[in-house]
Amino acid sequence: MYRDDYILRMIAQFGAIIRHILGLYREGKSPLVRIAIDNAYRDRLGVGSDRIATLSDQQLLALLRFHHRSEEWWVEGAYLAALLTTESRLFADDGEMEEAATRALLALQLVIECRLAAPEDVPDYIPDYAVLLDLLRDYVLPTPTLAALFTLCEQNGDLARSEDLLHELISRDRAGWLATARAFYTRLLSQDDQVLDAGGLSRAEVLTALAELDRPG
Repeated sequence: MYRDDYILRMIAQFGAIIRHILGLYREGKSPLVRIAIDNAYRDRLGVGSDRIATLSDQQLLALLRFHHRSEEWWVEGAYLAALLTTESRLFADDGEMEEAATRALLALQLVIECRLAAPEDVPDYIPDYAVLLDLLRDYVLPTPTLAALFTLCEQNGDLARSEDLLHELISRDRAGWLATARAFYTRLLSQDDQVLDAGGLSRAEVLTALAELDRPG
């Protein structure tokens, strides 16, 4: 019970900070937003925005887990992803697209890791991966990120998007992803039509896609 209360307090604290920052953003107070985000990074990780932007996703995860040594690291990871997403929007608003993309990619990678690791529902302040993908629409995502997102989308029932990601992965390495693709479509065929429909696919589409895998690429 104590542990649950601690997690709830932490989620409430992070949620309040994110709401405050988003309020400043909506009011057009960009300088204050930048200061608030930088302070939030320093408070949780001991480094500021400029340093965060130089880290790889694995380095950021290592830093996060060093400062939050518990099984609930994903609560704070979701918080950092929200900060990165807002910061990405700030840079995009100012036309600094490379800086925006750097932070959006880190946010996306954190969102994926947190959602895959969380044993329960993630906090509502975690960014939507669809929003981050839109911010990154003009950029080629790393293959490991696409692969992890493919897994997450299937778990979430976002089947049409999962299929789109699989097509991109196959286009990069057909031989390496054919077995995964067959297993994916086989799993889909075991689902009810309602599940497929909710995920944006029909049974006929799944059967066609499975058959096309055996055609020369």
